[in-house]
Amino acid sequence: MIRRLLGASVGVAVMVAAWACGGSDKPGPDSTGEPEPPVPEEDAGTDAGTDGGGTPEPPDAGPPPDAGEPPPPKPEGPWPTDALTNYSSKYAIPKVVGVGVDGAHNIWFLNRERIGVLRAGTDKVLWTSQPIGQASRGFGTGSDNLATNSRVICGGKAGEAYVGYEAVNDIPGGQRIAGRGEADFSEERYLEFQKGDVDVVAVSDDGTDVVLREHLYRSKGTSRPSRNEPLGIRNSNDFHYDEDRSVYSCVRVMQGPYEGEVYVGTNHGVTRVRGYEYSSHRHPAYWVTTPTSGRSQRAGYTFGLGISKEGHLLIANDWKIGILPPNAALEWWDSEEHKPEMPAGVEPALYTLNTFVDPVNPGNDETRSETAPFNFWRAFQQTADGYYYVGGLGTGLWQFQANPQRHNPSKLADSDYVRIEGANTSDYTALAATRDGSLFVGTADHGLWRLTPGKQMEKVAGVSGSKVQQLIYDPRVTPGALYALVDGKLYVLRGY
Repeated sequence: MIRRLLGASVGVAVMVAAWACGGSDKPGPDSTGEPEPPVPEEDAGTDAGTDGGGTPEPPDAGPPPDAGEPPPPKPEGPWPTDALTNYSSKYAIPKVVGVGVDGAHNIWFLNRERIGVLRAGTDKVLWTSQPIGQASRGFGTGSDNLATNSRVICGGKAGEAYVGYEAVNDIPGGQRIAGRGEADFSEERYLEFQKGDVDVVAVSDDGTDVVLREHLYRSKGTSRPSRNEPLGIRNSNDFHYDEDRSVYSCVRVMQGPYEGEVYVGTNHGVTRVRGYEYSSHRHPAYWVTTPTSGRSQRAGYTFGLGISKEGHLLIANDWKIGILPPNAALEWWDSEEHKPEMPAGVEPALYTLNTFVDPVNPGNDETRSETAPFNFWRAFQQTADGYYYVGGLGTGLWQFQANPQRHNPSKLADSDYVRIEGANTSDYTALAATRDGSLFVGTADHGLWRLTPGKQMEKVAGVSGSKVQQLIYDPRVTPGALYALVDGKLYVLRGY
């Protein structure tokens, strides 16, 4: 039996025809009336690149991070400690599409091709003097454009940020692209390697501009054409496949042994970034068999990313959710099983949960076929009391516990789920768990709410606007800082 909390839900469920991962350039409206990204299409039978690639010497990333207890929170930090501050008003910040916080508490902003940073101790945003990196040729679908859009930014180390770009996901002729020197090499298709993906940007050495530091290309996996070819993110296990082309989400690890690492959610899965190196990709996916295409994989676009209390990656895509503990060996993060060639002491990252949320998408993986409905999951968090929460567009907000000791991690029982009501909507866009046990809840049309530690839903006073685009919680300072981007405006709440 599915239990419900806190009143009746109001909203219209989002239902569309099911497609599978791989990419389409056909936009569709979401429940807020704004264009959604392309609806995923079908992969070409298997996860491309699974068996490919040689093993050239990987770049030296140094030793893995030391394990141990996270450092205690720093004092107040460089920003106001008032309970609520409208940063957009206080610092004259125009409306933006994304926000991030770096290792020195600098606040980064993205407005499509414009990138800005509000540096700690200053009161004015420093903006790029001209478009840089993937935005330098403008946005569009032409052969010369390097991106079609940008909406994602994450803080990196002090003075740096990661900017995610989008590209056409469905490459004519398929995802495989030959490298230089191969018989089927094509300069035109090779250009496709360079589109979309992630730029690292930084404050210039003289502090007067924001500049491109590097376009991410240093695969830590077993396959790459050359460490001297900045082609962007390709499959780490076979560089011929460029499946992760558009970035739709990102999350920075704020504390613990992997503090400073970034995960980016793409049209195909999740890529893990450590400094300037990456491992691509992981995705909670499922397989179906159809008369026309045979056995093929479904891996939805990844819009929901979070970090659990233990530092595990929380993934929510268009169909499924997953919990994935990190491992120290970045080059083996993309492996879903133990392999004989792994060095002694090296472990892959293995899911502790990889499932559909059955109350809204019931069935068996093998019988869902291509008609499995989209869930449009947009956020996944764990609160201080151990409960997990997942929310999506049209699918509501759900609470559950995940205990691998008492059930198969591939599936939870319907009775494990509790639907959380009280925000007058079924459309959820963002979640953030705070130190005091609260869960801040962002909606697509009813603003910002707080689920208290006592599990009561209440509207957050003083934060105006209807669509919550992003929530970031920074536990490194005391009181903790919650960054809320609502209708393009940034609010910061302290004390939770």
